[in-house]
Formats: sequence, C-alpha cells, structure tokens
Amino acid sequence: MSGGGLVDLVYSGLAGMVVRLGLHRVHPNVYTILGLLLALLAPLSAYMGYFVLTLLLIVLSSLMDVLDGLVARVSGLQSRWGAFLDSLSDRVSDASYLLTLALMGLDWRLCYVLLVLSYLVSYSRARGEGLGVRLKGVGLVERQERVVAVLLIAVIAQVDVWVATVALTILTVLTVITVAQRVFSVYTQLKQGVR
Repeated sequence: MSGGGLVDLVYSGLAGMVVRLGLHRVHPNVYTILGLLLALLAPLSAYMGYFVLTLLLIVLSSLMDVLDGLVARVSGLQSRWGAFLDSLSDRVSDASYLLTLALMGLDWRLCYVLLVLSYLVSYSRARGEGLGVRLKGVGLVERQERVVAVLLIAVIAQVDVWVATVALTILTVLTVITVAQRVFSVYTQLKQGVR
C-alpha cells in the first residue's frame, strides 16, 4: 500500500471514530482551544516536577490538535478563522512543548534553536504558499513528526537526559534540513515560473 493510501485509510478510520463517538457535535474550535490550554499547562507541570502528568498533557494536547482538523472536515465546519486559530495555537503549543523540555533538564539553548527552526518550517510554508508555491509534504520533519519526536524525547529524559539531548540534537539537525528543503523548493518552483 502506498504512503498516500495508508494516510487515507488512517484518516477514514479516525473520521469514522469521530462520528461514532459523537465528537463531531462539538465545534472544532473548542478542540483547538482545549489543546492550547493543555499545552500551556505542560511546562507548569514540568516545573512542579509532575513528569507523568506532563507527558499526559502533551499527549492530550496533541490529540486535540488532531481532532480539531478531523472534526472540522467531518462536520463541514471548516473556516478561514478556524484555520488561522489552529495555526496560531500550533505555534504557541510548539513553544510550550520546548519550554517543557528545557524545564525537564535539556539544554535551553538547544530548545531555543529548535523552536526558531520550527517556526521557520511553518513560516516558509505559509509564505511560500502565499506566493503560489505548493509545500505540503515537503521536508523530512513536518509538525506532526516533530511533536511525536518531542514527546518521545520527553519520555527518554525521564530515564537519561544525555540520551534525550542527543535525540534533541538529531531532531534539530533534521529540522535544519527541512527548512533547507522548503527554501530550495520555493526557489526552484519560483524559478520555474510559478506565480
């Protein structure tokens, strides 16, 4: 099965679950705001030393981030305001997740660099698509992959901070490559006459 077919299959299964559980009856923006609030609680929980709760907050926040888009499509409540709110919420959540890693003992400078790079990945797509360039799927680590990686790094940090730091360094390098891939893609498409 192709990657696209697998993604479609997973999406169909999740959409069916959303309908069966009645989750589509809640406005998608509610999930967006709830996910944001859970993300903002994660660094506070880490600061207080409740690391299991911190991991749970990141997981639930990520789940809300998946649900808002699914519910919007299933319920037909997609809107430009919802898309804007979701993007804004994602940026705040990214900062919150990386602050959480810093509070768990990882190098705050490395967390800061990854945050800047994460914003560049998102900005390059937004600006590129504003110029008419397609960037969906371009790059090694898009936001979904980075969030999963951050969660895994947070788990590893509970066992060995040094190993978690190595994993964070690898994620940072992959994110640098992703930014470069997107910049190159924008340059190539614009040079070929995309307007």
